[in-house]
Amino acid sequence: MPKITKIGEGRNKNSRLSIYVDEQFVCFLNSFTVYKYKLVEGQEIDLERLKQIQMETEKDTAFDLAIKYLSKYVKTEKEIKDYLISKGFLSELVEKVIDKIKSYKYIDDQQYAQNFIDNSKNRYGINKIKMTLKQKGVSNDIINKIEVHPSEEMLDSLVQKYMRSKEKTKENKQKCAKFLYSRGFNWDTISHAIGRIEEDEND
Repeated sequence: MPKITKIGEGRNKNSRLSIYVDEQFVCFLNSFTVYKYKLVEGQEIDLERLKQIQMETEKDTAFDLAIKYLSKYVKTEKEIKDYLISKGFLSELVEKVIDKIKSYKYIDDQQYAQNFIDNSKNRYGINKIKMTLKQKGVSNDIINKIEVHPSEEMLDSLVQKYMRSKEKTKENKQKCAKFLYSRGFNWDTISHAIGRIEEDEND
């Protein structure tokens, strides 16, 4: 039977305490819960029972923390999950909290992705946008449906800013192409943008 090997002390009487079982960190519980369930070091405990205790006593705390985290700026579902797990909540509890947040429509990865696209499409190409959304945990189903069609005017503006005060040498054009690639634009789009520079030179 697993055994509680350490109960970490909080900074004050209202702090959540760290619970270690067989020398491994398992979760946080508030001090009142530890007292209520008479949890002590050396006590044998079933891990499922420990999960149940946190589920019963920490759901409101986890929900409140998630809402506070969300209030700063919009987050993806994965960002909320990662945040709660980093605060010592077990994955089973985190899933319950996520379901509750979704029921209030406080998180919506589809809408998050659309807002991100709207705010980024005049600075970045589709590859950069997709990579960033993937890093934030947006699902492939959502990402694969994304379509971004950069306008010639927007690309020309980026090129002009980059080439400002630079000579239009072959080397600088290549550097500009690499700059646009780093912004997430594909090579076909970049080739056309660089081609327009050369057209301007010939006019």
